[in-house]
Amino acid sequence: MRGTLFAIAITGVVVLRYVVSSCIIRPFRDCWLCKGRGYFHSKRKRKLSRGCRRCGYTGKRLRIGRRLWNRARRVQREA
Repeated sequence: MRGTLFAIAITGVVVLRYVVSSCIIRPFRDCWLCKGRGYFHSKRKRKLSRGCRRCGYTGKRLRIGRRLWNRARRVQREA
């Protein structure tokens, strides 16, 4: 009983920390495809080859937790 309660408390702290630090304070993260640059480097020519369409040429993407938060707020407003 004591171990289970401790595990639930630790899990709650981890989830709360993720929500506060990653979704509220820093909602954007680097794009995994272009590594936060917004464009790709050509491997052969050492120059810019094209922009990243996944992040819209910005190099940043909205985190999954923030997307879920925004969707929940939108559903609540529409109800």
